[in-house]
Amino acid sequence: MSFHTLRFIHKPLPHIQKATVQIKKNIPYYFIAVGLFILLKFGFKLADNNDLIFLLKPTDKLVGFLTGSHSIYLSDSGYYHEHLNIIIDKSCSGFNFWILCFLLFTYLTVKHIDKTLSKILTIPTALIGAYLLTIFVNTSRIFASIAVQTQTKSIFMNQQHIVHEAIGIITNLTFLILAYVLIEKLLIHKRYNAKFA
Repeated sequence: MSFHTLRFIHKPLPHIQKATVQIKKNIPYYFIAVGLFILLKFGFKLADNNDLIFLLKPTDKLVGFLTGSHSIYLSDSGYYHEHLNIIIDKSCSGFNFWILCFLLFTYLTVKHIDKTLSKILTIPTALIGAYLLTIFVNTSRIFASIAVQTQTKSIFMNQQHIVHEAIGIITNLTFLILAYVLIEKLLIHKRYNAKFA
């Protein structure tokens, strides 16, 4: 009785080879994005309300517009809305969401772009795109939190902070997933159309 040994010849398929080369070309851009993410994360630990005014002020203006409430800015506390009895401060800035979105946008765009100049421009574009989305999501989160907490005040009297945090997690996660799915589909569609144009 004899046994035959099967030998497999390992020869990568052309599309797998191309994908591997593409990933290697993208690594420097991913390193830059992750490096910037870490730098911004450390900067956030040292930041105060004044340093985050670029996120806090537009969010405060939109919340004020949606609720009809006016705020006063206190540098040690943040934007205080007396009518709503809320403070929009560093913890409400949406900074972590912004830098997470930046990473997500950079990863998705670099993955689907071939030209070097376009890849370089992806990083500042991702920062700006993530910033705009952050202002929108942060305003939505605060507005939803105000609406829900007003309705549930009598039910969760001593647990309002839990309601606030739950709304924050649900809102941020939902928008992050939606952004990923929509951008991925948009870029795949654009790339597919470019092949046949």
